[in-house]
Amino acid sequence: MKRLILSIVLFLLLSTSSYGQYYFGKNKVQYTNFDWQVLTTQHFEIYFYTEEKEIAQIAASCAEESYWFLENKFNHRIVKKIPLVVYSSPNYFAQTNIIPSLLPESVAGFTEFLKGRMVIPFNGSYSNFARVIQHELVHAFIMHKIPYVMKAHQRFNYTGLPLWFEEGMAEHWSREWDSEADMMIRDLVISGRFPQLEDIYQLYGTFLMYKMGEAFCAHLKKEYGDDKIGLLFENYWKAPNFSEVFQLTFNKTLKEVWSQWEYSLKKKYFPDIESKDLPNRVSTQLTFDGINIKPEPVFLSDQLWVVFKSNKLGYSSICMMSPKGEKEKTVTLIKGERSPQFESLHLLKSKIGVSEDGMVAFVSKSHENDVLYVYDVTQRKITNEKRFGDLIELSSPTWSPDANQIAFVGVAKNGYSDLYLYELQNRLLTRLTNDIYEEKAPQWSPNGKGIAFSSDRGSWGEEGFLNLFLLALPENKITPLTSGPHHDLAPDWSFDGESLVFSSDRNGSYDLYLLSFDPENGSWHTSQLTSLLTGAFDPSFSPDGKDIFFTAYEKYSFQIHKMSLDSAMVGFDDFSESANLSLHTSPSAWRPKKTEGDQESGSVKYKNRFSFDIAQSAISYDAVYGTVGGFQVALTDMLGNHQYFFLLGNSARSSDDFLSSFNLGVTYINKTHRLNYGYGFYHLKDEYYDEYYGFYTERQYGGMALASYPLSKFKRVDASFFLRQSDRDVYIQNRGRKAFLSTNYISWVLDTSIWDYVGPIDGTRFNFTLGLTLNLKNGKAYNKLALFDFRKYLRLKKNSCYAVRVMGFTSVGKEPQRLYLGGSWSLRGYDRRAFYGRHLVLLNNELRYPLIDNLSIGFPFGKISFHAIRGALFFDAGNAWEDEFDQLYGSFGIGARISLGYVMVLRFDISRTTDFKKISRKTDFDFFFGWNF
Repeated sequence: MKRLILSIVLFLLLSTSSYGQYYFGKNKVQYTNFDWQVLTTQHFEIYFYTEEKEIAQIAASCAEESYWFLENKFNHRIVKKIPLVVYSSPNYFAQTNIIPSLLPESVAGFTEFLKGRMVIPFNGSYSNFARVIQHELVHAFIMHKIPYVMKAHQRFNYTGLPLWFEEGMAEHWSREWDSEADMMIRDLVISGRFPQLEDIYQLYGTFLMYKMGEAFCAHLKKEYGDDKIGLLFENYWKAPNFSEVFQLTFNKTLKEVWSQWEYSLKKKYFPDIESKDLPNRVSTQLTFDGINIKPEPVFLSDQLWVVFKSNKLGYSSICMMSPKGEKEKTVTLIKGERSPQFESLHLLKSKIGVSEDGMVAFVSKSHENDVLYVYDVTQRKITNEKRFGDLIELSSPTWSPDANQIAFVGVAKNGYSDLYLYELQNRLLTRLTNDIYEEKAPQWSPNGKGIAFSSDRGSWGEEGFLNLFLLALPENKITPLTSGPHHDLAPDWSFDGESLVFSSDRNGSYDLYLLSFDPENGSWHTSQLTSLLTGAFDPSFSPDGKDIFFTAYEKYSFQIHKMSLDSAMVGFDDFSESANLSLHTSPSAWRPKKTEGDQESGSVKYKNRFSFDIAQSAISYDAVYGTVGGFQVALTDMLGNHQYFFLLGNSARSSDDFLSSFNLGVTYINKTHRLNYGYGFYHLKDEYYDEYYGFYTERQYGGMALASYPLSKFKRVDASFFLRQSDRDVYIQNRGRKAFLSTNYISWVLDTSIWDYVGPIDGTRFNFTLGLTLNLKNGKAYNKLALFDFRKYLRLKKNSCYAVRVMGFTSVGKEPQRLYLGGSWSLRGYDRRAFYGRHLVLLNNELRYPLIDNLSIGFPFGKISFHAIRGALFFDAGNAWEDEFDQLYGSFGIGARISLGYVMVLRFDISRTTDFKKISRKTDFDFFFGWNF
């Protein structure tokens, strides 16, 4: 009977990230050991490493400015200095140990609630950096404000804000309403997909949820004033939940205000249908499933192809298709997110470049850095790859006309993004720009004499706007092509070099524009090509210049479209410029503000300072042995690199056993380096029940060491060593033993799986473990074990797959380890623990398919909705035995899995069993909670 002791063992052994993922799981790799410093300001402690000192000083200025703004909004002062951890790039940010989970590339920052740490990477844009700092600071204020109000009124039980509202409020109080948010809300309204209040949970965690919350807060500001939102926090003690507090504050129910908001949006956006069009009304849609973006057309073997990025099945990929008509077959060129070579293709961030002879230049994260790759479409293989040691990130490669050079955006370790030029034959890297400004989406001109790109270096850049610039080669002289309070993005040259097509929100929404050059008088003008209800991005001319391929946003999806240039709206001028623009618009017109910290302390070297992450007690009750309890404490430093775990409990059944029955554990984990390691000491005593031995008492005390070395995000080697004295007393057999034991385990782990709502649906998982326990007094083996667990998920469609698991286990020796088999997670149709032994084989086959996407059931008190109900057809075979294998047992049936709030899965199986000679007449019905294997 493993009660308290099970908690102790798990608490000690699952402390490292790899053990915490238990058995499988991808790895968070610490490639770099940073030299951390601390910059102290009036309200913040800013943690940074040496290479990014200037970024930290900019963060200090942004944070202090945001603090004063939010202190006024919340009517609250945070007394304690707020920890702010800054990384100079998202690739470095992904290595943080402040939270154990892997960070998706879309995460721009987070605020954790144990120590109140704000953790933010710099992504090259100062305006976005400032917005994210202010966004996360809103969370910090909420985290302090609500407990302050509740404590002041002697209220200690309360619920937090709904996630959609808190994130929306953080967006609302950190940025002005912009074209991107407007596009997403307009699309919801026009498409009839605007969610009702009770369905907002379906957007949980998505970017659209942020924008919905932001738009709702903007409506509250417009109708009731921003002060009312602040008043909501002052009233938080007056009601037990958010809905009631909202009604007290706004004198209307949340549902009434939601309905009022929806109606106001319809009045705002429906008239736009008169003057604007949906993308598929003015162009031909070429892709339909998943996200498909960044099209690059090319002629190969006298046929037009489009190379683009896609995540149709959940993984990012580079694909190719013919643009002849609807739903043309797609060819996958590069499969991302399944190997260390192509760990991330930066789906939304980076364009791809295609030369006239079909050479695809793209970048991918590989281990710590981004790597530049060249892929030959004809030969279907990588022909060139280059890792630049001083550049942590790369994006948007573009070919020179002679295909001998590639220009791209590179980010140095200090966080600055610049344009670079790489010569393939000489393998020579040249830096084209060297400044603090952000560069994006460079595009080489057909004559080879210039590179057009988007940047915030103009006079509007300080406010976050991006305009177009031209870098002349070889002089490296920069000339502004556009200027204004708008975003001009992703330029692409026509084949004759006389015009550029680009995306811009200068008229309130993202449309396509044409910038035409007049070489005779050195002037140029722009014309609007589209007027869309949603948005158009990433335009590319076809090789003959007759068509434009672009990414269109519609129905909360990005898809590739094709539009004839002749049918585009090129009949009116929107904006005129001249070569004299450079005279009154400096290409480097501003610099970000910096703060060097308090005069008394400034910046100092980081020193470990530990505080509580977890401090809790646990009590359990057993019908036979009564009540047992324990106390758990976790201490970590501010960066999460050093972790201490303490446990204290007592399993005594009488006063005589009290002193000898203390369960103690101390573990230290170091995550500073790529090799995560730990060590600890423990004393454990408890009573157990084993099918083989019956009831017994065992006392163990000793030490342990743990290590985990990630070879990549997907592979690792785990090892553990235990040295202990073990005293066992077996009741029924009336015998005992004392032994000084050492136990060693080593595991090889692979995990490339991707999950849907109920479990893995694609990829591979593999674990091979060897273990050996020796009696050090006589050198005899107490236990030898081997475990093999292979799981493969073959994707059939977006939401369906064939899953197979092959598992084998064996253990020999004086005290072999034994496993149970049976139940919903192993051999279905049989009772849990129906089979037991020191040898085990198991085969699971399962066809997983979508059953019901959304199900709502009405009740008098409201409706309950379920999302992502999945079906399963399965066949299992296996057995567990002691000495001699007798036969296989099997089962087959159908099942359903229901996702419960993204944190739990309800399983229901209907099955029959077989001994492969006959089938049982009894049908088994089994309910269980747990993810798919």
